[in-house]
Amino acid sequence: MTSGLVVMYVISTRLGPEAYGFFVGAQALVATLGMVSYAAVAQLLMQGIVRDRRPPQQVLSACLTLLAAAAAAAFAVGLALQPLLFPGLALQVFVLLAVAELVGAGVVSLGAAYLQAMDRYRHSVLVRLVLLVLRTSTVVVLVTGGQVSLIAVAWTYCVLGLLAAGTVLGQLMWRERLSLRPAVPRRRDVGDGASFAGALLAFSVHEDVDKILMVRLTDPATAGLYGAAYRAVQVAAAPIKALVTASHRRFLQHDDDRKGEHVRRSFRFTLLGTAYGLTAGLIVVMAAPLLPLVLGEDYEGSVDMVRVLAALVVLRGLGGFAFNGLLGFGAHGHRLVVITGAATTAAVLTVVLVPHLSWLGGALATLMAEAVFVLGSWAHLVRRQHRHDSAVTEADSADGSVLHDEPAR
Repeated sequence: MTSGLVVMYVISTRLGPEAYGFFVGAQALVATLGMVSYAAVAQLLMQGIVRDRRPPQQVLSACLTLLAAAAAAAFAVGLALQPLLFPGLALQVFVLLAVAELVGAGVVSLGAAYLQAMDRYRHSVLVRLVLLVLRTSTVVVLVTGGQVSLIAVAWTYCVLGLLAAGTVLGQLMWRERLSLRPAVPRRRDVGDGASFAGALLAFSVHEDVDKILMVRLTDPATAGLYGAAYRAVQVAAAPIKALVTASHRRFLQHDDDRKGEHVRRSFRFTLLGTAYGLTAGLIVVMAAPLLPLVLGEDYEGSVDMVRVLAALVVLRGLGGFAFNGLLGFGAHGHRLVVITGAATTAAVLTVVLVPHLSWLGGALATLMAEAVFVLGSWAHLVRRQHRHDSAVTEADSADGSVLHDEPAR
């Protein structure tokens, strides 16, 4: 959270809304590509170790192969989309940001996922945190030396990402005593990975399509103002996202004989998330006028954007844990349906509303898509839990009948 704030402050204040608009759009696109590649593989790794209880080395070797293939494919897609979405952005900047995300952050994410799967969450957080701290510190050094530019930031991200990736791979080899030799993944691994990738792609489109298309459908300056406002709201929602991530392993645990397990667990977490969301959302609305005081008068237009987007904090607290609850059932199809519906809503409404309403269209599209996500997550979770509970009841009844009939035999 702090890293994102520092980078936003540096680029937005030193380079202005237009450059920040390009940066936000490019980062949103490479983050989307990252969701399809390394984030999907990281979830597959955790499922294989935690839920399926397969040997960690076997799972890691298969995931290394999938990570390399997915990153290469995502990079090719990014190169094809860059001139269409960001014609005013230098290709070199985009390439460096893409390598930093797909290779650097990708390997770091896989290593962190392995540690989390082995129930060493603190170590997994530290692995991710080191890269963020290094990025932030180097950007501050660039400011001190008066060398801030998009290309300088992109080079910083790329070099640090590759160094972090090498460090994580070394840790897995020497400290964890794991082999980094890739292995041919099982057909089921490929299928589950594709399912994760589809869900995460839809999730990323749902979350970032407004920022990706804002540059193209309005102008870079408006996109920069919107990006700053969204970042401010995203900071307020960061604790919810952190709790969703931290509880990921907890939601993978499943008892076949227990009724209502995942609905109750999701509801308990949702109460906490909603209470925080209501409080934080109100604070965001009240603090919105402070944004131009921090970033400069050029960002006066971000104030109303922040006030509209503040509702997003509440919605995030309502839906994320129900969506995680579906993990316990291995209900990847249900998750894909939910997030695809939200992503489609976001994409269609953004394309329709932004040309007529400018940034307000993007904000409304984002909020409506989030509402679709909340309703869909809970509807599918309750339905899946009901089906599971009915099966448990039938099994218990059948067992009772057998025990009752045995004395008569």
